[in-house]
Amino acid sequence: MTDPTLGELTVGVEGLALLRLLHADGTDAATARATRMAETRDVLGRLERDPSLQGPLGVELDLREGYARWAPSYDGPLRLFSIEEPPMRRRFDAWPTGEVLDAACGTGRHAVRLAERGHAVVGVDQSPDMLERARAKIPGGRFLEGTLTDLPLPDASVDTAVCALALVHVPDLEPAVAELARVVRPGGRILISDVHPFLVQLGWQAQFPSDAGRAYMRLHRHRVTDYARAALAAGLVVCGAEEPVLTPEAAVTPTVELVPEATRAAFVGLPGVVVWEFARP
Repeated sequence: MTDPTLGELTVGVEGLALLRLLHADGTDAATARATRMAETRDVLGRLERDPSLQGPLGVELDLREGYARWAPSYDGPLRLFSIEEPPMRRRFDAWPTGEVLDAACGTGRHAVRLAERGHAVVGVDQSPDMLERARAKIPGGRFLEGTLTDLPLPDASVDTAVCALALVHVPDLEPAVAELARVVRPGGRILISDVHPFLVQLGWQAQFPSDAGRAYMRLHRHRVTDYARAALAAGLVVCGAEEPVLTPEAAVTPTVELVPEATRAAFVGLPGVVVWEFARP
């Protein structure tokens, strides 16, 4: 077995929880550390005799197959939606009505809100299965198959653009951000959200239940400054940035049912999403 196992992830989560407790003061903190140590010893003792801990974290899929399998349950909602949507909506709700690109639109989560606000929505995604669901939600929208590095739109053809939780799927930010800048008219805005690089560094992937069991798509880690660098290279201006933190509802990993207290102690309060708003001069 070369793939990471659920047991290894569980030990890692216990360790991260313990690290975050090391500098906490008081009797409660000492008790929490003792609990984490005891639970870690228990997990280590179970690794060789508990088959559930010996299995892999899931089947790795490429983007096309992954999103085809994920599409039926994608509107779940997902764990990060609850912390990502408020800052995104607060920002694009302030935009004047116009033509908006929802790049990597998925099933139309943000496109629905944008259409309700009176925008003419153009959605682009590389998954036909996701686009089918988006079209059903927004009959008046225009939905096209395409990728973040090859948007099927002319130069300066939309007033604003949204790209939500998708740039982690590209290995290099600069071509994708340059494409967003290319299709937005001068004076327009570009709003981007993404899985925070801190979580990707800690091993978070795009995990979801499928008909074949737990599955995931691998994410690329981009440092926070990489987004600003890509935007500046595309001639964009930074208008704002936010880093919403994980709540107990958002801090969901495959370990949450096995070690719920450790999972919360490890992740709650860490930055979960990064949100950028850029302007095209």
